[in-house]
Amino acid sequence: MSNFFAKGPDYFSLFEKGIGISCHAAKVLQTSFTDGVIDKKEITLLKELEHDGDKHVHYCSNLIADAFITPIDRSDMMDMVRAIESITDSIDDIGNQIYMMHISEANETTVKLVDLIVKSCEGLCTLMADFKQFKKNLKSIKQMSVYVNHLEEEGDAIFSEAMRELFDPENKMEMIDVIRLQNLYNTMENSLDYCEDVADIVEQIIISNT
Repeated sequence: MSNFFAKGPDYFSLFEKGIGISCHAAKVLQTSFTDGVIDKKEITLLKELEHDGDKHVHYCSNLIADAFITPIDRSDMMDMVRAIESITDSIDDIGNQIYMMHISEANETTVKLVDLIVKSCEGLCTLMADFKQFKKNLKSIKQMSVYVNHLEEEGDAIFSEAMRELFDPENKMEMIDVIRLQNLYNTMENSLDYCEDVADIVEQIIISNT
């Protein structure tokens, strides 16, 4: 079977490329937060990466639609492609929030959440490399899936405490700043959710094909 599919597109490499775009976007975001003052020039690069992600999805969609035979179910493949795109889109959404709401400074919470997004994307890159031969790499895939899920749970805990602090009656922060941070925290937490979704889809595909 492997020889047969070697003659056609390497679909698993398409997943790797997609998550590679997401990982690149996450690292650009992390770089923009490095010095406490958000680097708006770095943030603008996210839009280019989001466009790259869109182009990749269109390419994958056409390739999958035209394929005579695919190594896994077409609908599962499209779910994977779209879920990966959602990560890149959500990271671009973080950049949009920063731009629209005139956010110029990083704080401890945003730095922690961005670090978790980067770690999650890196974990998914490793997972996708193993996914190419998922029947041989079941243990490592499971371990990486658990790792990504753990990062999402860690992000949930940080998010909950940050939101509690924002709406503490003793908080003297201006309401406009509360709204800014509330929206930004929500968008960052969404990115971690999308990373978890990709790990979950991989596990579901493996269950269906082993």
